[in-house]
Order: sequence, then C-alpha cells, then structure tokens
Amino acid sequence: MVKQTISPKTAGRTASSLAGPSGTQSSRRLLALLDQFTTEHPTHTVELLSAAIAVPRSTVYRLVSLLKAHGLLEEAGESRYQLGPRVITMGYVARSMVDLGDLWRPALERLAEATSETALVLRRIGDSAVCVDRVECDHPVRLSFEVGKTMPLHTGAGAKVLLAFSTPEYQERYIATLVPSGQRRALRAELDQIVAQGWGESQAEVDPGIWAAAASLMAERDGRSLAISVALPDYRLTPGRREELRSATILAAAELRDRFAHLK
Repeated sequence: MVKQTISPKTAGRTASSLAGPSGTQSSRRLLALLDQFTTEHPTHTVELLSAAIAVPRSTVYRLVSLLKAHGLLEEAGESRYQLGPRVITMGYVARSMVDLGDLWRPALERLAEATSETALVLRRIGDSAVCVDRVECDHPVRLSFEVGKTMPLHTGAGAKVLLAFSTPEYQERYIATLVPSGQRRALRAELDQIVAQGWGESQAEVDPGIWAAAASLMAERDGRSLAISVALPDYRLTPGRREELRSATILAAAELRDRFAHLK
C-alpha cells in the first residue's frame, strides 16, 4: 500500500482555509474533507484525512459518520473510505461544458431501442464499477445496478470489461488485493479473452437470472474508463438472441469510441 504524505505547506494552507466564523466551521471541515477525494487519491483513512485537514481524528470520525449516513462516503475496505454513490450521482448531474454523457446518451438510447432491452454505461471509479447512465426498455427489468450504484470490478460483464481495459499495473494490483486467490487464475484468463475479442458477457453474476453483454467505450485514460452494456432476463434469450445483442453492443461501442477518439 502506497503511503500518502501531506506536506507542511499543504497542511498549513488547508488549516487556514478552515478558519472562519464558528457557525460555519463544521461545514468548512466537511467540504475540506470531501475535497481530499480525487482521481489520484480516491480512498483515504481517518489518519490521512486528519492530517490533510488538520483536525483531530475524533473530529474526522464524526464527520465521516455524518457523511456515511447521507450516502456521501462509504467504506472501501482496510479502514479506508471512498466517495459514496450519492456524490457520484450528483457529479454526473452537474455536467461539465464538454460532457461525455452528451455524446454517449443518444447512442445509449438507440441501443436500448434497437434491442428492446435495458442499456447502461459504466465507469471505473477507484476500485469499483459505477453505473453512470441507464436507459430502460419497454419492459423494464429489475436490476440492482442502478445509476450511482457501485459494484466490484470482477463481477458482471460491464465491470469485467472495465477491469480488462485498465492498465496492466492497476489490473494486477486489483486482482492481487481484492480477488480471492482461488478465483485469480480464471479471472486473468477471462480478462485476456475480453481484450482479445473486444467484449464480455456474464450470467447471473450480479442479479439472479440476468444475462449481460458489454464492450469497452474508452480504455483507461486520464483516470477515465467506460463500458456500455445491455442486460436482460435470461428467459428472453431465444435462439440467436445472444449473438444479436452482443453485436448491437459491440457496434454501439465502436461508434462511441470513434466519437471519443478526438477528446484529449
């Protein structure tokens, strides 16, 4: 585990930013704490947060508990915390001027319409796959993977595609630390196959009776990694249906990769 350090200069600047009327001090501390979660440092311990915002650990524990209660933080294992699904959802509501969502949304809607199935876009954030957009079909299917929901990267078609197209260094660290030893060899082989063929599929890995296919929209770049997926109950997989859905997903992904190619 890489040890993160806080420079005296940074700590001093953070501490001074918390100064202000006593009535706003707690709010300032909450904002300063949330501000520590970045692409480079998506998880933190209480000790790191205490050093970063220059407040006692007991205070950080209280702030973390409050943020967890409101879905703004969640546990990330090993006494670490990461942004919760509510923050992620809020982030995608507050769209930037050049938002990838503006590019993928029409294609996602076309995929849902063409397949008559639920279509999703997933993004890797930290060590999780997060559903960032979803278009329902005419006969909605009950999925636990709703917008803002996080999932492990080794469970489900879309999540595995994100992991497969992550950097080799990240992929190996994830497998070595977060995947049970008995599953690692099979997972590595599956990820190699996903990269070779350009798509992945899963059967009842996230929700019972649900089949899904997924393809990469954007391999990991500047902290961004995206996948597109369709999901449906396996009883609707009539002969030839699996190949049809897989092809539609691959075509949608290829179209979007072409659109994303010019982005820096």
